[in-house]
Amino acid sequence: MLTWVSDDNPARKAQAALFEKLHPNIKVNIDPANSGIEKVIVQCLAGVGPDVFDAFDVFQVSAYARSGVAMDVTDKLREPGIDLKSQVFPGVQDMGIYDGRTYGIPNNIAVDGIWYHAGLLRAAGVTLPNGPWTWDQLIPIAQKLTKRGADGRITQYGLMFEWWNWRHFFTGFGAHVFNSTGTRCTIDSPAAIAAVQTMYDLVYKYHVSPTPVEETSMVTQGGFGSGYISLLAAKRGAMAIGGRWWLEQLREAKGLELGVAESPYGTVHAFHAYSRGMMVNKHSTHLNEALELQRFLASDDYLNLVNDQADGAAAFKVADERPNFLFNPHYPKEKSNAVWLRIMQLGVGDEISPYVDANTVARLMQVQLDLIQAGQKSPTDGMHAAAANVNDAIAKSVAEDPSLSERYRSAERSNP
Repeated sequence: MLTWVSDDNPARKAQAALFEKLHPNIKVNIDPANSGIEKVIVQCLAGVGPDVFDAFDVFQVSAYARSGVAMDVTDKLREPGIDLKSQVFPGVQDMGIYDGRTYGIPNNIAVDGIWYHAGLLRAAGVTLPNGPWTWDQLIPIAQKLTKRGADGRITQYGLMFEWWNWRHFFTGFGAHVFNSTGTRCTIDSPAAIAAVQTMYDLVYKYHVSPTPVEETSMVTQGGFGSGYISLLAAKRGAMAIGGRWWLEQLREAKGLELGVAESPYGTVHAFHAYSRGMMVNKHSTHLNEALELQRFLASDDYLNLVNDQADGAAAFKVADERPNFLFNPHYPKEKSNAVWLRIMQLGVGDEISPYVDANTVARLMQVQLDLIQAGQKSPTDGMHAAAANVNDAIAKSVAEDPSLSERYRSAERSNP
C-alpha cells in the first residue's frame, strides 16, 4: 500500500486505479488532507511520511529538495530513458528539477487561454484572431460582447477573469516577481504595474469585467457558486480566461458551443504555465514501488489518461503532439487542442526566491490586489505596497535564518 499526498480532484482516483490495474501487487491510497508542506517534511523526517507527495509550486519543489526528504531521482529516471529537460514542456520543468538535479515528475501542464461562446460571438458579429493578439485588440471585442438589460445592469460580461490569476497577466507583460538572484521583489516595476493596470481597466475603465459588488450580485442570483466555470457555462460571460482543465466540468454542461483562442498579451508573447510535481519520500519503506508510481507519470498509459480526462494536459510533449490528442474521437466537439498545444509551447514557469516562501508572496500580493479590485487603491500604489511588504518578509527571513545570511549577502553583491 502506497500513500500519495495529492489534491482531492476526482481525476486522481482514476489515475491511481489505472496504476493499480497495471501493477496488481501495489495499492494506492490518496491522502488529500495531509498536503501541508511543513507537515509532510516533519512526517518524512520522522519516518512516518507518505511514500510520494505532490509539490504544488516551484517553491515547494525547492523546499522538499533542500530539506532532504525528496529523493534525487536523476539517475533512477535515466535508466528507463526519462529526461525532463528534453521531454517536458519548458514551462513546467522546474516542477521536477531543482539546482540541476531531478526530484520529481510533473503530473500535467496547464496554460490558460480564452474560452468563448461561439454563438454569442456570431450574434455580436465579432471573431477572435487565430493566433497572437494583444489586450488593445481584445477591448473593443469585449465591449461589443458586454450586454445590458433595460435597467442598465450588465447581463452578459465580455470577459471574465479571476484576480488570483495575476501571474497570467504578469507573464504577458514580461513582469518579474523577483530580481535575478531572488534577493528583492520587483512587483512594483513598470511592467508589473502595467499588468495590474490592465486588470483594473477591464473592470473600471472599460466595464467588460465585473466589480466585486457585481460578483456578489451574481452569487445571490445563482449560477456563480462554483466560480467562473459555472458562470461561463451559464453564459453570464461571453469569454473567460481559463485552462483546459475547465473541461472536467464543462463537459457536464449540455448545449454549449465553446471555442478556445490564445489569450491576449501585453508586450511579451508568453503565458503562465503551472502544474503539480510528484516527488518520492527517500525514507519510504516501499521505495521501489514509490519509484514505480513516479515513473508511471511518464508512461503512455498515464499521459493518454490525463489528456482524455482533460486534467490539464500531459506534461510530456510527445503525448500532446500525437493525432489522438489533437483530435480525440471520444470528444469530437472539442476542436481546440491545437490551440492548447500552441500556448503550452509558450508557457513560462513560476519564479521563486530562496529567501521567502511562495505562499507568503501570494498572500501579500493578494491583500493589495483585493484593494485594487475593490477600487480602493490604484495599481501603482498597490504594487508599491506589495513589493515593500514582500521585501520586508525577505529581510525578516534572512535575519531569522543564519544559513541564509551569507548566501543573501553574496547574492546582493553580485546583483546590486
